[in-house]
Amino acid sequence: MTIFAVLMPSPQAALADSIRTKFPQDHLTLNETQWLISTTGTVAELSAKLGIYDLANPALPPVGLAVIFATSSYFGRTQPTVWEWLKAKLESSKSG
Repeated sequence: MTIFAVLMPSPQAALADSIRTKFPQDHLTLNETQWLISTTGTVAELSAKLGIYDLANPALPPVGLAVIFATSSYFGRTQPTVWEWLKAKLESSKSG
């Protein structure tokens, strides 16, 4: 699994609902515009799945606007629940 950061320029209910619906057990809300998602695939595949932009169907209207980053490491200072979520998701991908 990869941890993806989804960064919205402003709160977007439709995109937030897409994240919650498509990744019910594999997302973490940092705030209204910042989300973490644990899944396989690429940033382009995640973008298409969420309805942000689909390379195969560029004419589809977007569900919302966001930038997606795939993480290779992480560091910083935040609430313990964020570190616990990251650790759990990254360790689950090693065992599977």
